[in-house]
Amino acid sequence: MHSSKRWHVAVLVALVAFVFGSSAECGQMRISHQWAPEIDARDRAARIFVAELQSRLPHTKISIHPQSSLGIKPLEQYQALLDGRVEMTIFPMFYISPQIPELSITLLPAIPATTEQAQLLKGSEFHRQFQEFCESKGIHVLTWWWLAGGIVSRAAEIGGPESYRGLTVRSGDPNFDHMFEALGATPEIMPSTEIARSMQEGTLDAALASFESFVSLRIFEQTKFAVLGGYALYVSLHPLMISAKVWNGLSDSEKKAFEDAAEVANAHFQESQHEAERQAVETFKRSGAYVRPMTFEEYQSWLHVANATSWRRYRESSEAARTLFDSMLQSFISSGTRRHL
Repeated sequence: MHSSKRWHVAVLVALVAFVFGSSAECGQMRISHQWAPEIDARDRAARIFVAELQSRLPHTKISIHPQSSLGIKPLEQYQALLDGRVEMTIFPMFYISPQIPELSITLLPAIPATTEQAQLLKGSEFHRQFQEFCESKGIHVLTWWWLAGGIVSRAAEIGGPESYRGLTVRSGDPNFDHMFEALGATPEIMPSTEIARSMQEGTLDAALASFESFVSLRIFEQTKFAVLGGYALYVSLHPLMISAKVWNGLSDSEKKAFEDAAEVANAHFQESQHEAERQAVETFKRSGAYVRPMTFEEYQSWLHVANATSWRRYRESSEAARTLFDSMLQSFISSGTRRHL
């Protein structure tokens, strides 16, 4: 009897530990990203998100792991979300366009033209369709962090489309690269963390990246020419994302807390982007690089090339891609109409 009672007690203790241990584990979440802590706006905005969320949900504990400190490489973060190695990540969504071509919509050349224009898409029909598509692929997009960027070169002076013939160029997205291939350039796919090293080794001539990455990853140390500011060829979505499985496991009140915290982080992030551009321009100039903005004439030339190459290829890649592209354009039109009502 005593042995039987001890066995029952042991089972009860194990069950209690399992139930409450599992419950506590659900309150432990991690955010992984590849950039430097405190320096990069993506890291700073993530910290604002965490502080805001914990003020609303004190039982939810979230840790931030910058510079790939969890051992998850930049290009592996999507798979890590799916297999449960991490609950939340921040990365450019075009990193996974080789697996999910429709996500090239987050880095199409010259559209959106500015981060302000990208913000017009928030809450639009495009935003709804995009979120629905992402959830079908296992991820829920929490924030609307669009970053502007520029183009930098190790040695050759760069400008309009004709200046890239013969160069090795990093854009980060295969569909974007289709445009450079048409111009006679050789594309290279790599995360932004590898740009500086590749330039230093002489295997990369030019690169597109965000203002944030140019500075926080010290890419400016390897370049002599930079097209920064003015009209943008590079505007890309780098959001905070959560596993759809984890998201769907939250209660309605918890989801509301996550969304409210994301809104606060969104506001701070958007405010940071003008400063990011100013800092990038000053940093490149101090390093001795020749820096200038993209002219309207150059931007128009890029639009013609993009429409004939990357935009066309994207729309023809799948029915979902065509729907997302057309919805983006229509949402821009609708947002302009709303602003004038």
